[in-house]
Amino acid sequence: MTDLGHKALAGAASGWVAAVATDYHAFRTWKRWDDALRYDWGQATFRWVQGILGGIVTALGFDAMFG
Repeated sequence: MTDLGHKALAGAASGWVAAVATDYHAFRTWKRWDDALRYDWGQATFRWVQGILGGIVTALGFDAMFG
């Protein structure tokens, strides 16, 4: 994998972690399985994909500016 690929992968991972951290508080408040069933998974996964894409764009943008 190229250096650019590594940077994109690192950006994707950091963006995903940041997005998942947003949902962490909600996960901690769950008391029953019903809480997980009623959770808006569509919105959560959309946020996670946005984090991944934002991380990639940011990592590659920094590479273009400073690399």
